[in-house]
Amino acid sequence: MQKALTFVPFLRIFGKRPAKTMSIQDNIQAAAAGDHRAFAAIVEQYRQMVWRVALRMLGNPDEAEDAVQETFIRAWKTLPGFDRRYSPATWLGTIAARLCCDILRKRSAHRKFEADAAWSNAQERAADPESGSIARELEDRLLRVTRTLSPMQRTVFVLHEIEQLPFEEIRRATGWSPVQLKSNLYLARQKVRRTLEKEL
Repeated sequence: MQKALTFVPFLRIFGKRPAKTMSIQDNIQAAAAGDHRAFAAIVEQYRQMVWRVALRMLGNPDEAEDAVQETFIRAWKTLPGFDRRYSPATWLGTIAARLCCDILRKRSAHRKFEADAAWSNAQERAADPESGSIARELEDRLLRVTRTLSPMQRTVFVLHEIEQLPFEEIRRATGWSPVQLKSNLYLARQKVRRTLEKEL
């Protein structure tokens, strides 16, 4: 049985590097057997991607941080059942997206659209600090545009269009039908395109 990962050790372990370098599949296998350091390596490799998904889904940096924490807690608990047909990025991205969908559904109407004051901070934190490929102005627009999408539209758009995760893996991981995914992706693209064109 996998060891329980309590809240405080969970945070402390994340800050530690593994004793030796292993492949992601080796780390997953070791973590599934209860190796905390192997799981720390998984977190280190994918936390920035999970952060981007959470922020672009929720549009609020504080909620996104909570979602990242909960995503990896859920990932730890479900590691023994990890399906190797999926890439770790698709697996973690789907956990994060589902969690964010739950948050969006529970969010009251007046909290759905957060004050724009949070965006100046969110812009810098959403982009990978080691990559300058994402223009801050475009990032700001994408963050605002994704707030207008439905939870399912956000999920497909963020995972496929922004994070470039394979469509078939997203379909298998979410359990949604191809029709659901394609129609929501189409609607999301159309809405994003129209909104960005208005701002240009």
